[in-house]
Amino acid sequence: MASVRTFRLSKSRITAGLQCGKRLWLAVHRPELETYSADTQRRFTAGHEVGAVAHELYGPGVLIDGDAGLSRAVAETERLLARPGDVTLFEATFRHRGVLVRTDVLERKDRRFRMVEVKSATRLKEYHLQDIAIQAWVAEGAGVPLDVLGVAVIDTDFVYPGGGDYRGLLKEVPVADQARPLMAHIPRWVRGFNELLAGPEPVIAVGQQCRRPFECPFLAHCEGRDGEERCAEPPSRLGADEKIERIDVSLGELDPAATEFLATLQYPRSYLDFETVQFAVPAWQGTKPFQQLVFQWSCHAERAPGELVHHEFLDTSGRAPMRAAAEALLEAVGSEGPIFVYHDFEKWRLVEMAAMFPDLAPRLEAVTGRLVDLLRLTRDHYTHPALNGSYSLKTVLPTVDAELDHALLGDVQDGLSAQAAFHEATAPSTDEARREELRAALLEYCALDTLALVRVAHRLGRG
Repeated sequence: MASVRTFRLSKSRITAGLQCGKRLWLAVHRPELETYSADTQRRFTAGHEVGAVAHELYGPGVLIDGDAGLSRAVAETERLLARPGDVTLFEATFRHRGVLVRTDVLERKDRRFRMVEVKSATRLKEYHLQDIAIQAWVAEGAGVPLDVLGVAVIDTDFVYPGGGDYRGLLKEVPVADQARPLMAHIPRWVRGFNELLAGPEPVIAVGQQCRRPFECPFLAHCEGRDGEERCAEPPSRLGADEKIERIDVSLGELDPAATEFLATLQYPRSYLDFETVQFAVPAWQGTKPFQQLVFQWSCHAERAPGELVHHEFLDTSGRAPMRAAAEALLEAVGSEGPIFVYHDFEKWRLVEMAAMFPDLAPRLEAVTGRLVDLLRLTRDHYTHPALNGSYSLKTVLPTVDAELDHALLGDVQDGLSAQAAFHEATAPSTDEARREELRAALLEYCALDTLALVRVAHRLGRG
């Protein structure tokens, strides 16, 4: 019987194979086809940030350097573990039966070993158990008997006190009882994946597995979108001589009840949109992990029908922007008139800012009481064939105004790319020219969102 070729496997490759065999095959044989979305890149960044904090919380310890080569990292791990006494290692590196792993935290105390996987998630998930089972199987196969297995996740109740003090950010969940049964399957996984890798590219149709638990970096390849996704240039506004297919706005149908309701609302009217940023590791004192923090807003104020004035706020200094955003907003919206928003996102951000700044709370709560949800009004009273059941603002806008479309924007076209632009704009390494370019893109995007609210409200109001 012919032996099966053995390939270099790792935790990430095994978990890729568990998601989809074709993903694993492409990762080994066609790695140049990988493309990661901005959202995935942000997830990687968050993981690195949480990992750096874990080194402080679980330290002091020794970080095993993998840059000099993984074989050296294995040897360095063995050397440090051969010493007597207690020790804590970060990125301890082990190899067993052709599988190499690097563990987040390995602690030996009183001759007992504890292994901890650190995650930037807020709760334990099924794939976390697969991760630590693979790590533990390799470590124990390499001669390290593990007494405790844990997964450290982020505690969303943690409030950052400032000064770099992140004690309490992570909470550790014991998982040995759940992870150890999985370890029995790993030899079969390894054999099966080596057989798969020795063969031709698997034929697997695009399906739910392509986005669970994460979006596959080869999805563009499998969908035949390589050129589109791998283009090095960012999307840009169409030139004057270029044409796009316009939606026929005359096909929209409106229930007169919407027009009748809008006629009861007074002027001035405001149209409001927030942009927010989240941090796995809180950056600003008094904030929590993954809290939605307002760094930008746009507000079109309509003093009389069709008489528009635009107000905006954006802080890319890197300092906490929330209070300045709240104060500027209160001045912009005044004390009278309805404030149109799309869904309840702005409402909850106002509630949170009121809790954050008690002295502003009465005025912020008054603003909350003036909000009018255009999404509900549109969904209940407006239809258009191009909507296809979707009532997102970006879908509705081209059906009421053929000249406006978020797809014509450049660097920033949605909330996720707005967060990415904010992170880049506030990074110390970003040069001033690029920072100004990002600011302009953020301002253009947010202003389009509130102009979209104006257009939708006008369409509903015309009857």
